[in-house]
Amino acid sequence: MDLIKKLDQSLLDLAWSLWTELGVQGHKRKHQDCLIALEELILLTTTLAEIDPRLRDESLDWCSQYHHFISISRLKSLMKEYDAQILEAFSKYSSTLNSVSCAHWPIFQEFAPLKVRLSHKSCLRPLESPALLSIRTRSVFGTGARADLIMFFLTHGDVDFSISDTIEIGYSKRNLADILEELQLSGLVDQSLLRNQYRYHLLKRKELLKILGPLPKYIPSWRHVIEVILPIRTCLQRIKNSSESTQAIEIQNLLISIHSKLKKLQISPPSFDGDISKYMRSFNQWLMDFSYQIQSRSNSLI
Repeated sequence: MDLIKKLDQSLLDLAWSLWTELGVQGHKRKHQDCLIALEELILLTTTLAEIDPRLRDESLDWCSQYHHFISISRLKSLMKEYDAQILEAFSKYSSTLNSVSCAHWPIFQEFAPLKVRLSHKSCLRPLESPALLSIRTRSVFGTGARADLIMFFLTHGDVDFSISDTIEIGYSKRNLADILEELQLSGLVDQSLLRNQYRYHLLKRKELLKILGPLPKYIPSWRHVIEVILPIRTCLQRIKNSSESTQAIEIQNLLISIHSKLKKLQISPPSFDGDISKYMRSFNQWLMDFSYQIQSRSNSLI
């Protein structure tokens, strides 16, 4: 089995496990205690849709019923990071969902809806599951930046954050600043000034945990994981028929372009020592180790 097929199988295992945890009719559930990020899961699923139509159809079945839990503004924000190939895959999925439900997801490229077969067997698992913290929080505070900001505070411990620290959630700085101001007025957040920078601290943490808990044991940086793995997959597909030397150059260039995201995940790809074949073997092993970490509860990518 070549590298792309191995990677795809690992990502499919991950997607199926996460969707099954949400309530899709599947057989593998390995993420009962791992936070699920809906928008990132959708981006991953759209890129895998062509190689697993059943995953596409079953996930569309779930989304057709529960799309109101998915943040459109966050989807748009995340999509800014990706190239035309991923925008195309998302647009096909999005136009299909819009055709079988009352959803109004963004479409970046025009496509006719795909022919899909919805099983109508999807449900929403009990929200007490630690993995469904995002949906619980959005059920209480509404789907959008307010709920995701509160979840960010809850899942990052009892510490202070600046507005810039919260940007990774996936909303504009202005939007986050407005919500933090409102949360401060409500008494849920405290504001302090440190070295000419406002810092924010979550108050009534224990009270919120009584309402929104339990927290999942594993809280991966899903946005950074997806922003690393999808460009790598796209690159591998593009260069699969190229010479080994060309592959090595293209992979190194890509890794340089996503260096900041790799750094946030605290993972380091192999370095190039001049031996192309050795480098490619090292990269292949590194990638498979990384993909295995992702699909096996992602406990080391927190």
